[in-house]
Amino acid sequence: MTKEFNKRFEEFLTTLPSEELYFEALRDIIKDVIKEYIRKQITESPSLKEALADALKEFIESKIKEYDSMAKMAKVTASIGLSATPTSIKNEALNDFLSVFEKEIGEIIKKLF
Repeated sequence: MTKEFNKRFEEFLTTLPSEELYFEALRDIIKDVIKEYIRKQITESPSLKEALADALKEFIESKIKEYDSMAKMAKVTASIGLSATPTSIKNEALNDFLSVFEKEIGEIIKKLF
């Protein structure tokens, strides 16, 4: 009887998902518990909620400043490149450059909103 039980138990174990799946599920559960705990702490503390809102506002402002600085650097780089470009290909290069940044700026704006 023990041999039969062992055989069936081994067959049962082979039909189970790998332990990796269980670890992944456990990680998800732990994340959910942590999120719930953090939400509770923020909800119960007006000062913590306000501090989080301020930090988020500063973060968003810094990202906007970062994108603005990148745009300014691109403008300066383009000016340098165009000043060194022969007149015959300057217009073509300028149109190509503008079309690339038009796409990039569109993507940045989409990410922000």
